[in-house]
Amino acid sequence: MKRKLHTLLLLCFAAAVGCSSDPPYYKQRAVPIDEAAATTHDLQVLATQAALKYGIDRRLFHALIKHESNWKPDAISPKGARGLTQIMPRTGKNQCGLEREVLFDPALNLDCGAFYFSKLLKRFRSVKLALAAYNSGETRVARLGRVPRIRETQRYVKRVMSSWRRNQ
Repeated sequence: MKRKLHTLLLLCFAAAVGCSSDPPYYKQRAVPIDEAAATTHDLQVLATQAALKYGIDRRLFHALIKHESNWKPDAISPKGARGLTQIMPRTGKNQCGLEREVLFDPALNLDCGAFYFSKLLKRFRSVKLALAAYNSGETRVARLGRVPRIRETQRYVKRVMSSWRRNQ
């Protein structure tokens, strides 16, 4: 197990050296990891690497993950969002070239989530708007120019921001 995780961490670190402005199109491969044995700390290390790769404050990315999946790699929402960063299959495919089957792979999911969130941060130039877009869709937020008046989205933005501020 430790050898597999060490290999996984090295692969993730090596991937972090690449160009972070391009979408992370992957050859459809699942990194060998014993997801059941991966600790929250192991996942936090991977999340930190993904955040650094895309220029996101690691505490903000960790707060997003906490509220998306509570650090459960096999999380699935009622709407079909998958994995640690709760990527919708269509978003995973369009943004990162990932098929739905690999969205539960922690390293791929974290990298795709970080890439997509960094794209939203650049587009909206506001953490609150980027979080709102991540939760309710970037088209809606772009059209409105504000956090939508959707109770779930408003609560989500408030909770993630609060978690992030507590850990700064």
